[in-house]
Amino acid sequence: MRSLLAHIAEPVEAADRRRTPRRTLRLDVAARSATSEAMVVIRNLSRTGLLIETDAPFALGETFLLVLPELGAAPARVVRENGRLFGCEFLTPVPASAISAALLKTPHGDGAVDDADASAAGDFGELYPRRPSSAFLFTALTALFTAVILIFIVALASLTFS
Repeated sequence: MRSLLAHIAEPVEAADRRRTPRRTLRLDVAARSATSEAMVVIRNLSRTGLLIETDAPFALGETFLLVLPELGAAPARVVRENGRLFGCEFLTPVPASAISAALLKTPHGDGAVDDADASAAGDFGELYPRRPSSAFLFTALTALFTAVILIFIVALASLTFS
């Protein structure tokens, strides 16, 4: 009988140790802590946490309520601080529908983060790169679809009257 050799390797730890993927956005929402109420800008968001930017004097470990679209108040806690940027974790994961609603509420053109914002993020991880505008592609596909429909209607009309 032959014995088999096996090697059990430790998994390679990824640079990004987040439990859930984050979506980059720029959305103004209200936040209320025990001591103050302020407007904050959500920079990225996942089911378990988010990065906000604000002038409010949040402290590490401070818990606050964040008003998310279609969800309402979601309790979060500050876990990292870098100037005006605060890395926060939700006390309970938010549903994926709340992430989708927040993305839909983001003004068009503001979903990507510019270079100044990315460098300001510091040790909060690399933000998603800016995506090229898809407006041209959408317009071209719409025009093509319209042309095909018109050709179909003309062909159908010519067969009907023949």
